[in-house]
Amino acid sequence: MKIFDRYIARQLLGVTVLGVMSLSALLLLGNLFKELRPLLVESGAPFTIVMEFIFQVIPFSLMFSIPWGFLTAVLLVYGRLASDNELTSMRMAGMSLWRLSAPALAIGIALSCLCYWINIDLAPRAKQAISELLIKAASINPEGLLREGQAITKFDNQEIYIDKHVPEEKLIYGMHIYQKASDKSPAVAMHAERVTYHFSPEKKIFDLHLFNTLVTTQEKNGISRSVVVDEMPRSISTDRRSGRRIKANRFTNEEIREALNTPGYLDERQTREFATELPRRASFSLACIVFALIGVPLAERHFHGICHGHPDRLPLLCGAHLRGPVPQKRNRAALYPAVAPQRHHDSRRPLPSQ
Repeated sequence: MKIFDRYIARQLLGVTVLGVMSLSALLLLGNLFKELRPLLVESGAPFTIVMEFIFQVIPFSLMFSIPWGFLTAVLLVYGRLASDNELTSMRMAGMSLWRLSAPALAIGIALSCLCYWINIDLAPRAKQAISELLIKAASINPEGLLREGQAITKFDNQEIYIDKHVPEEKLIYGMHIYQKASDKSPAVAMHAERVTYHFSPEKKIFDLHLFNTLVTTQEKNGISRSVVVDEMPRSISTDRRSGRRIKANRFTNEEIREALNTPGYLDERQTREFATELPRRASFSLACIVFALIGVPLAERHFHGICHGHPDRLPLLCGAHLRGPVPQKRNRAALYPAVAPQRHHDSRRPLPSQ
């Protein structure tokens, strides 16, 4: 590796690391604020579950932060080289644009290989682990799911609202259960004045005993029927694995191929989703190589004299590229040559002869 390659590669790697860390922090905060309420408020998860969630989100955020952080580094580094006329000096020394792009292409290929490994193995496992966190929180503190004064949506195909909960007596006053309609059953709304419950850790099921319950059934033809039941049992499962939809983004490439080769495991729609997931991951992993091929000519031609290697000028760079070239004032003499003043280069003209 020559001094020129080390000079550019060192700057690209430094800015890439800074960009990946910044973008990963933003994505981490966004996902944390999105899932903080279900974890802490609805599930009552301990602090260890929240820390586990943070560590599982990091691999998922790297799918997006690595390509965009590398693009930011290419634009900033080569834009600074162009503004300082270093690229012009290198071109005058006989280096072609491909030779100038060699460090960026080498780093882009390495980052694309890293992104491919993250997309096919690390990120699917992280997504699956994130989906299991609520189940893990429910197994640690199952009664934490039964919180009063808020809508509980963590049970499959139904929503629950509790007016008052007495955990010491395992007693609930005013329980409202709304079961969503499905292909096999209509929509049902239940309003019980008093409920006693018992949780079975082995089966992960709440065994409820409802008193003075108003049951309203909404048929598909719009007809509703209501009945009052003095006492009735009902069970609610906290295990969401059985009713959860199979998603391709939670499977590794090896698991996707195994699912596609298993007859009857996937329906027609899921088969199409799983089949398109493999090329989607491979094409998304090539983003770093594409950004290296696009970013170097873009920084050299369009950002000359604008970028000075400062990250805070990136919005100015993008705005200048989207805006296009600034129109210049046109020369009036070029537009109207007939009325342009005639200039004489030789002021010492000979006098006419007498």
